[in-house]
Amino acid sequence: MQAGSLGYVLLRASQRWGDRAIAMVNREARALGREQPPLREAHTRLLPHLQTPGGIRITELARRVGVTKQAVQPLVAELAAQGLVRLEADPTDARARRAVLTEFGLEALTHGTGVLLQIESLVAPGLGKREAAQLKKLLKKLLAELEALDARDPL
Repeated sequence: MQAGSLGYVLLRASQRWGDRAIAMVNREARALGREQPPLREAHTRLLPHLQTPGGIRITELARRVGVTKQAVQPLVAELAAQGLVRLEADPTDARARRAVLTEFGLEALTHGTGVLLQIESLVAPGLGKREAAQLKKLLKKLLAELEALDARDPL
């Protein structure tokens, strides 16, 4: 049943792609002499939401990821310790804090996208050029459909 499920296949492919990307980033970091691996899977759940101009409130980040504020705070603190984000007071509510990408954080995201493209170039020959382009087109269409579904029927 799982093998016949589009969702299952997408989730497994995404997990494998993500695991490879994290391993590649961490291997590069170790080669540069970093003791701690800078990237964990939990961090990758936050990254798309941190690209908001002006940053994002910690409470909103937690809501978008679907966890508690208490679960997000240590992850954001780790990203801040690595210099990827900085924490600022929210201009509309001094009690609230926002996570804002730093220049280094933006560079790291750009580098991470490059790693994703490297993986794409590694799997593309096995897919075939036309099939890889078609898959990308269909996945973009699927993403748009899922976003439309979320707009119509938020979780």
